[in-house]
Amino acid sequence: VRPDLILANGPGTCVPVLYSAFLFRLFWLLGGGSHYCKTIFVESLCRVKTLSLSGRLVYPIVDRFVVHWPHLKRKFAMVEVCDALVPCDTQDTGREE
Repeated sequence: VRPDLILANGPGTCVPVLYSAFLFRLFWLLGGGSHYCKTIFVESLCRVKTLSLSGRLVYPIVDRFVVHWPHLKRKFAMVEVCDALVPCDTQDTGREE
């Protein structure tokens, strides 16, 4: 089975899955492969000021990291803000709409 995407939403059990995908990607790319599974981590809505432990562990290895609170974008450069549940203005996120 070769998934195209792993979407993880924050429980600690996702950490070994995402690291396994990262290791498979490393071996796959070293072996000359061109297709690999993309990984997205969605942080919990209740993480307002900081990232969860799971989030901090997978932050360096995922392709995309999604948070719900705009001010977390100022602390962590790689995050993307999903403002579907928490409306925000564009100056908080750095995005233009």
